[in-house]
Amino acid sequence: MCGRPTKIPSLDIGYNYLNHDLVPVWRISLTDGSVRKGVPYPREPVLPAPHRQDRIPQLVRTAIMGSARRSGAFRALALAAALTFTLSACGPSESDGPAQNEDGLTTVRVGLAEPTFNTALINLVIDEDIDANHGLDMQPTRSGAGSTNQIAALRAGEYDFAGVGTATAADAVAEGAGLVIVAGTGGLINNIVLNADVAKGLDVAPDDPVEERIKALRGLTIATSPPGSSSNLTLRHLVQQHGLDPDKDLNIVPVTDTSSIVAGIRQGKFDGSFFGVGVADANIADGSGTLWISLPRGDIEEFNELIGVCIVSTREFVDNNPEIVEAFHAALAEAQEFVASDPEAAGKALHENSFANLDADVFATAWEQAQTGYPEGVLFTRENWETYLELFGDASDKDLESIVYEDFVAEPARGES
Repeated sequence: MCGRPTKIPSLDIGYNYLNHDLVPVWRISLTDGSVRKGVPYPREPVLPAPHRQDRIPQLVRTAIMGSARRSGAFRALALAAALTFTLSACGPSESDGPAQNEDGLTTVRVGLAEPTFNTALINLVIDEDIDANHGLDMQPTRSGAGSTNQIAALRAGEYDFAGVGTATAADAVAEGAGLVIVAGTGGLINNIVLNADVAKGLDVAPDDPVEERIKALRGLTIATSPPGSSSNLTLRHLVQQHGLDPDKDLNIVPVTDTSSIVAGIRQGKFDGSFFGVGVADANIADGSGTLWISLPRGDIEEFNELIGVCIVSTREFVDNNPEIVEAFHAALAEAQEFVASDPEAAGKALHENSFANLDADVFATAWEQAQTGYPEGVLFTRENWETYLELFGDASDKDLESIVYEDFVAEPARGES
């Protein structure tokens, strides 16, 4: 054991929901088995966060053997019993359900990346208080974390919902994660932006046929998100469909920090990028970049039925809270209808709130492309899923064909009723 000595043998254990490290939130007496919450002083972690519980057997063995060496077999046996108890007692319980705030709205926790146009709908819901129209109070946690980390946090109980890429969600479900899509919030709202000087040096113009523009990427260094992400898979598929080998004919550079993209294109570190609209649009606005391919503009017809961004929850939460899931979906559908019926007003609301730090010209350039990229009714239909499988099923090293559509997509998002 660790920490300050005590007359009554005890084990302090728990985990921190924000950084996945353990902190002492339970004290279990190894003498009488009593449990007390809220140990106030720091302790050395003992068990991992829920999404890393594969380490538990090793840590339990280590703790028990250490206790046996120091304090004898009796305390070791007591420790084993306490650990067994703690595994069932420690951690968030979804069965308790979300709480209501002082206005009677149901509070739900939403994990999001920093605002991008791929996640504009959920940001619009929050910015315009559309959630309140459906009895919800959405509390966002925004971070630079990618989809993989968002899913890990969701499964650890930090969030009730999370915005992620379809590719990451599908791969996780194929590996056994109990995730459910509750809304399809964006097509592939990505574009290829080239360094303006690089674009001028090509024998192809930005308004030439798409096939020629894609083939002109041969030999270029293109930044995109890490392997396995929707953006990375899409870029690879896109160039393969036009006769290029993504590993030989292009230099595809994975980048996790999108804030480096604008400077990288300006300085010539990257010849171009393939990210969500809004990432490299600053280059377009200041003349250092040229819009080469725009998916939301409809440049690649085969991607029109593809949903690249979605909101997911856990199977347990969806099963235990069907009314909340339905209300959550309805709020997003209202935001999508707002964008479709009055894109100018919706854009103004987004720019004043979630995108307040974005230059007006950059926002206008990005919003003009993005506003048509949100699926009607925020659905994730069977056709959307079949399109995804057709495009990316073979590219994934996971058995995506094993995923049952009805299990993967919540009823409100199917559009079948």
